Amino acid sequence: MVCVQDRPGEVLKWYAFKIGPARFGIFDSFANEAGRNAHLTGEIAKALGARATELFAVSPQVEKVEILANTPLKA
Repeated sequence: MVCVQDRPGEVLKWYAFKIGPARFGIFDSFANEAGRNAHLTGEIAKALGARATELFAVSPQVEKVEILANTPLKA
């Protein structure tokens, strides 16, 4: 299966998180809208979509968010 780490230039950073006992999420950040769209319609999205019923109890929800503010990383 294609991995995000094998796709340099699309994803700047990603986070996997747990919302509850059986709810999980992924947050990806991109340099621009073109990178985000390439990722959401590319090989990874297609591979996950092809195995969605095998991997997920319910269909995944993909939502685009817009970051309004952030703080710099501390050294």
